Amino acid sequence: MKKSDIQLLQTSLLKLSLEPVPDSKFENRRPSNPFEYAKVVLETSKECTKLREYWTGIAPPVESIRETTYHVQLGLRTPAGSDDVGPYRFEIVCSAVIVVMPDRKVGKLTDDDVALQYGLTLLYGIIREQISTLTYKMPWGQVMLPTLTFLDEKTPLIAPVDAIQSGLEKPQPTDLKP
Repeated sequence: MKKSDIQLLQTSLLKLSLEPVPDSKFENRRPSNPFEYAKVVLETSKECTKLREYWTGIAPPVESIRETTYHVQLGLRTPAGSDDVGPYRFEIVCSAVIVVMPDRKVGKLTDDDVALQYGLTLLYGIIREQISTLTYKMPWGQVMLPTLTFLDEKTPLIAPVDAIQSGLEKPQPTDLKP
């Protein structure tokens, strides 16, 4: 075990909507099947921006982290126009403030890419657990989203922070094959 290349400073749940699909075909489903949503093409919205102003009025523990502090945001939802969405329709948007540590081993990835990849990975884990927890006692039983990786994401996904403040305005399909 070793210290991570990033540190998570804060997380926020910006939007959450979760409702059962009114279809009796889900009455006898097997809960907690991570492959159930593997066939559903979930819509995503991803962004990552530098957030130097996070440290305004606060002395950072290391001055150089002002330049490696990021706001990362991930939105995930079932397709609005599709009937094949699994037992629940949902939309969830989470954000985080993370710091890429100045003592990390500099390799092939830029600080921007490290912030994006690690930030999205952390946020997806939060989303996955929230959906699992919230559906535990819902009518069609618990849902577990498949495990995903964001290690192939690259900047320039750096975008204005307000791009999806009101939700997922510009969804991008993501292939969730097992």
